Amino acid sequence: MKPLLPPAALAQTPHWHPSRRQVLRSSLAALGGMGGLLALSGCAEPPAETVALGYGGVLSLRLSPNGEQALVGSVQQGAGLWNWRTQQRVATLSHAEQDRAQVFVSAFSPDGTRGVTAERHNLIHWDLSQGRVLGHWSAEAGVRCVAVSNQGRRILAGLTSREAWLLDGHNVRLPVIIPHAEAVRAVDISADAAMGVTGADDGLLRAWNLEQGAAFITWKFDAPVTTAVFSPDQRLLFAGPAHGTGRIWDLAQNTVLHPAMGARRGGFSRACFSADGALLLTAAANGQITLWTVASGQTRQTWQLPRSLTERTERLGVLDIGFDAEMRHVLVAVTSGQVLVWPLG
Repeated sequence: MKPLLPPAALAQTPHWHPSRRQVLRSSLAALGGMGGLLALSGCAEPPAETVALGYGGVLSLRLSPNGEQALVGSVQQGAGLWNWRTQQRVATLSHAEQDRAQVFVSAFSPDGTRGVTAERHNLIHWDLSQGRVLGHWSAEAGVRCVAVSNQGRRILAGLTSREAWLLDGHNVRLPVIIPHAEAVRAVDISADAAMGVTGADDGLLRAWNLEQGAAFITWKFDAPVTTAVFSPDQRLLFAGPAHGTGRIWDLAQNTVLHPAMGARRGGFSRACFSADGALLLTAAANGQITLWTVASGQTRQTWQLPRSLTERTERLGVLDIGFDAEMRHVLVAVTSGQVLVWPLG
C-alpha cells in the first residue's frame, strides 16, 4: 500500500502548497480576526418539531443531503436506512449477516445514491436504492469517520491508526494510505471525487488533489480537527477544531475567505453548507447550533440544544446537522435517536 504522502513530510512546518494553477493566497491581514462576533438572533426556545425513530441505544445518525432520509446505527436494531419524516425503515443494512451490527460511523454521497456504514473495524459501501452491498473492507484499527463521493467513486475513511484510507468505490482494492501523526477524526470528499480533506487529533488539516496525490492546503489548528466539509459546489472548504476558531477557504479564488470564525474559546463538532453554499451551519460541543452567512462571515441565527427532552434522558449530544430540501428548517440529529426541527428566520 503506497502512501499518498511520505511520512517524512509530517515533520515539516505547515505551509501553503502550490496548486496546479496558482498558489493559494492568504487574506489574513486584509480580513482580520472574526472572533467574538455577536449573534444577530438567538433562540433558546424548544424545537418546533421532534421526530423519534423508535430506536434504542443510538450509536450514529446521519442525515441525507436532501434532509429526507437518515442512516441510523442502533444497539437494538442494527443499521438501517430510514425516512425520518414518516418514521419508516426503508432498508436494513446488515454487516456480514449480523442483523445488529454496531455501526458507529456512516455517510451519504452528495447525490444520495450511495452510503457507507462502518463498525469499529469493518466498512461497507452500499447502493442505497437497492440496499445492496457494493464493497467491503476490513481494518485492524478503528474507523472514526467516513465520506463518499457521488456514485460512490471514491471513499475516504479516517482511522485511529494515524492514517486515512482512500478507497476505490468501484473496485475493492487495497487502500491508498494517507499518513498523519495522530488519529484522523475528520474527513470529507468532494462530489466529483477530485478533492479530499483529512484532519487529525494533532490539529493538522490537509486538503488533497486526489487525482495527483498531492496536498494543496496544509494548516495547523491548536486543537484536534473535529469537522471539515466542502460546499456542494466544491468552491468552499470549512474546517473547525474542538476548541478555537474555524476557517473558510475559497477554493475557486485561491484565498482564505474567513480566517477566524467563531469565538476563540468556542469550537466545532459538526458543519455543513447549504445547497447553494451561501449559508454554513455549525454545531458546538456545548449544544449551540449556529447559522452563518458565508459571504460576510457573520452569525445569522443561533439555537441552543435543550439539555434533555424528558427528565429521564441524559444530556443530548449532536450527531449530525442539516437543512430540509425547501431550506425552511434546520435539522439536528441527537443522541436520543430523534431529529429536532427549528424554522429558519
